[in-house]
Amino acid sequence: MSDKMNKSPVALVTLLTDFGTADGYVGAMKGLLMQSIPDVRLIDISHEIKPFDYRQAAFALLNYAFYYPKDTIHIVVVDPGVGGERKGLVIKTSNYHFVGPDNGVFSFVYQKDTFQAYEIDLMKFGGEISATFHGRDVFVPAAIRILKKEKLANFCHPVNHVSSFYEPYSQTDDGKIVLKIIHIDHFGNLILNFNKSNWNDLGKPNKVKLQTSHSFLCEIKHSFSDVDQGELVLIWDSQGFLQVAQNEGNAASTLQLQVGDTLHLILF
Repeated sequence: MSDKMNKSPVALVTLLTDFGTADGYVGAMKGLLMQSIPDVRLIDISHEIKPFDYRQAAFALLNYAFYYPKDTIHIVVVDPGVGGERKGLVIKTSNYHFVGPDNGVFSFVYQKDTFQAYEIDLMKFGGEISATFHGRDVFVPAAIRILKKEKLANFCHPVNHVSSFYEPYSQTDDGKIVLKIIHIDHFGNLILNFNKSNWNDLGKPNKVKLQTSHSFLCEIKHSFSDVDQGELVLIWDSQGFLQVAQNEGNAASTLQLQVGDTLHLILF
């Protein structure tokens, strides 16, 4: 039998945090993982999430998590409630494990795939657990136990309720679709809580217009370049969400809008 056939799957772990890289916090997590699983492959997604911004982390996670090989473990530590009453979670989907706090950081995972949620039992972890660094003392140890093929029941228990900030769109009595801005990306694009599946459910209406603070955007275009430089445009983003963008500009700045603001989509 060839060496290639004898090789076991590579243990693959991604890391997404708001820790930055100057203070050694990420290094501590990596060190523990490598000490326990010497051949683990660690992928730094980003450690530059805005401090405490679990919504930004949730959208970043959506953009990469489902492109990784089966059995990848995704650790996300953007955790303003660390040491408080929020749960620590292991989320098991058809192909992955997600490990992190129950603060909404997995909101888009819940929309994307079927899942089972488990609360991490802190009493099943030996040693002192810092009230400020669950990334090192809870989430990495949980990931290590998963990598070692330990049963989740040994250190977790199933839960039926998890925190999510995602809200589906609503509709007014006069037929307007009320949308919320769920994310503003690096380019200032306004990502809305309306996706292609929702559009299909409504019969793929060709004639739509979105009411912004200044005017109306008519029709869903194909790309940024369908409008002139500096003009606003309504298009689908790479994950299939409807977004307001500005060709070579910043729609959020131009429209003075932020996450949580509402816009109205009109079908006619």
